[in-house]
Amino acid sequence: MFRIRAAFLLVLAMVTTGCTGLFFEEPVITLREIHVRQLSLTDADLLFVAEVKNPNGYELRLKSIDYTVHLNNRETGGGALRKEVTVAASSSAPVEIPVTARFGSLGGVARLYLAGQELSYKIEGKALVKAGLFDRAFPFSRTGVIAPKKTEIRKPGSQEARTG
Repeated sequence: MFRIRAAFLLVLAMVTTGCTGLFFEEPVITLREIHVRQLSLTDADLLFVAEVKNPNGYELRLKSIDYTVHLNNRETGGGALRKEVTVAASSSAPVEIPVTARFGSLGGVARLYLAGQELSYKIEGKALVKAGLFDRAFPFSRTGVIAPKKTEIRKPGSQEARTG
C-alpha cells in the first residue's frame, strides 16, 4: 500500500510540475530607462534598462532576448542577450540590454542628438523563457523617444558652470 501511495504522489508531483508551463501568460517587457554610455560620430553605445513582469503564479527564467534597435525609423543595431534572469512568481525583475547602434547609414543622427534634439527609438525582438518544463518564445516591441540630457560644462580652474 505504501508503494502505491508513494508512486501516486510521485506521478502527481511530476504532472503538476510539468503542467505548470501549460497555464502560461506571456511576461510583459517594459522599457524603463535608456542610458547613452558612449557616443561618437559613427556609433552609440546604449544601455536599455527594461523591467520584465511575470504575471504567472510560478517562477520564470528569461533565457535569452534577441533584439533589433531602430533610431529615427531606421535599423541601427541589435544583438542578443544570453544572460539568464530569474523572475519570481507574480513579480518583476530588471534586465539590462546593451546595444551598439551604428550611425553610418543614418547620416546626421549623431549630430542631431549632440545638438540636443530627441531621437525616436524602437526596440523589437523575441524573448525566450523557461516556464515549468517548457521553453516559450514570444515577440515584443516597444517605441519611444531618447531625450538628450543637459550636461554641465565647466571651464578648467573655474567654479562657474553653464548648461548646454
